[in-house]
Amino acid sequence: MGQDTKIQWCDDTANPSTGCSVACELRPTPKQLAGIAVAFFQGQFPGSDKNVIEKAVQEELRDRNSSENAQLYLETSEKVAAVVGTIPVSGGVGRMAVGYETALKEHMVCYAHQLHMHYSGDITRPTKKANTGYAPQFEKVTKFPGRMAAAAGWPDLFGMIRKSKPWLDFLPRLIFVSDMGDALSPEVDFEYLESEIIGNVTGAAGQRHLWLWLSKHPKRMAEFGRWLCDLGRSWPDNLVAMTTVTGPATVWRAEALQKVPSRFKGLSVEPLWDRVGLPLAGFDLCIVGGQSGDGAKPFDLDWALDLKRQCEATGASFFLKQLGSNAWWNGQRLHLRHGHGGDWIEWPPEFRVRQMPAGFYSYRCERLWPTPVSNLPRQEEASCATLCGTENNAG
Repeated sequence: MGQDTKIQWCDDTANPSTGCSVACELRPTPKQLAGIAVAFFQGQFPGSDKNVIEKAVQEELRDRNSSENAQLYLETSEKVAAVVGTIPVSGGVGRMAVGYETALKEHMVCYAHQLHMHYSGDITRPTKKANTGYAPQFEKVTKFPGRMAAAAGWPDLFGMIRKSKPWLDFLPRLIFVSDMGDALSPEVDFEYLESEIIGNVTGAAGQRHLWLWLSKHPKRMAEFGRWLCDLGRSWPDNLVAMTTVTGPATVWRAEALQKVPSRFKGLSVEPLWDRVGLPLAGFDLCIVGGQSGDGAKPFDLDWALDLKRQCEATGASFFLKQLGSNAWWNGQRLHLRHGHGGDWIEWPPEFRVRQMPAGFYSYRCERLWPTPVSNLPRQEEASCATLCGTENNAG
């Protein structure tokens, strides 16, 4: 967790837990990674028996999770080379191992997982310990009670200017919940979520902020909402339910999120890998972005324009976060200086759109001025209009 994050659509991040035990399109399953390994080594040893390579890979990676699969890139390379008994086309086992590691990274693009790979434990280095605040291993979901309470106590930002993020001007503090894992992983019980998230979001300090809770498990989020209802508790107005969509195959997450009993709902369409139609009815915010890093998949800006039009048709706010490292426009690749394509000064002007929902502004106004705006004294009416009147389109 941390204040002043570089993530464009929020002020800060907070993690009641870190790590995620469920594989997704950004982090393949161990079985999928084994398939990637076999395909890679077949290319390195053309003509070799595929069954021999598969057996060597299975012997090395059996019962390993995705993190361990990736950490054992050198050992796996040495195992396959020893079994096959010939020189790889790359010219040496060490060079082949580097190529294998690169191939794995192209498929393991979850940035929370990548950070855990760097800062957490390593099966090849038994003495390495996880840095404070990280799970021992990404797949070993770890609770961190007290973090949400600390975040709730951060200073109020309502009505203030953000010099580096003008599109957030005047809003309450926006806190991204669960950027370093998924708090709706099966290992995290509802009682803990109720205590850590709901308890702090609804406290006197927490109510000053807006909390954007992102999960790739929207069905479990909806189940949590029903569980709260059974307890006689409502979903807090300042807790924004969000999920991730990366293409047509994951649109179901948006549909599942519609069942969460939240006042505000948002989508993180990042990384976007293909043109997609979204069921935006009932959604307030749609954040879009291309993939960053080495081996990033192409991001066609026409897909973003299409989503912008979908947002305009449904009333959802459109927020283009970044173009990523492999952006294309009008059939030409854009060569951007910013590594993630996040500096909108480099973008074509029509894409410089970072909107926030009008409801995000009015949330605090409703608490300050419960009387309808039309009945307020003129001075208060002017103040409320300044803070709450229209959504911020810094483009």
